[in-house]
Parts: sequence; C-alpha cells; structure tokens
Amino acid sequence: MQHLLRRFVRSMPALLAMAVFSYATLSYAQALNIIGEWRGTYNINIGGDRDIVFTLVETDGVVTGLFDDVGAGIEGVRIENVSIEGQEVHFSIPRITGEYFGTIHRDLGVDGLPIRIDGDWSRAGEFVPITLYRTQ
Repeated sequence: MQHLLRRFVRSMPALLAMAVFSYATLSYAQALNIIGEWRGTYNINIGGDRDIVFTLVETDGVVTGLFDDVGAGIEGVRIENVSIEGQEVHFSIPRITGEYFGTIHRDLGVDGLPIRIDGDWSRAGEFVPITLYRTQ
C-alpha cells in the first residue's frame, strides 16, 4: 500500500502539469471563438463616423457571415472567407472588394470569449484602422 502511495505522490507533478496544459488548451481554443456580432467605427472624413458590423456564424465547421456598413449603403453582404491563424484573423468580402485584417486581443469577457479585435479595414486597397468589439 505504501509503495502505491509513494508512486502516486511521485506522479503528482506530471498529473498537475497535464491538468494545467489541458485547461490552457481549452482556454486558448475557446479564446479563438469569434462567432457572434462584432462592431466598429471608422471615419474617412466624409460624412463623419460610420459603423460597421461583422456577424460571424459557423455552419458545418466553416465560419462565414454577413457584413453591414449602413452609412455606405451596404447591408447583408456575405463574408466569403474567414481565416484564423493563432491570434490573427482575416475576413474577405469579395463582392465589395473588402477585407479586414486583425489581431484578437487578449481581453476576454466573463464568458471567456474574446471581446476585442484590433485591425485594419480595407476597401479597394485603402486601409483604415478599426477596433471591433463583440456585441453578441
């Protein structure tokens, strides 16, 4: 019995390390969950601030969504490609020659999901910095 207890005590550091690694992996994977509604504001000095909305959904493991820029008269345009590599994200909207390149910020909400993406919005090659905030 004492032999088993000693063996168990010796394996505690490895068990603890596995538990910490499992939790960190789960937290990291959850942090990459960008499904939901993301809003940002930009200003191109023509007509004041404009709000944009990226609504991202996942269907059969593929992330897509819809894009709105009501101030520019754009509503419900399909986001064709969403890629995530580490903390970097890219949204592509070919129909309007639009792209968003961002970095998922380390700030997490109470649900453990990211609440901010810092990046640049590009439409026809012009880049405008926009921070997106999760709203849903």
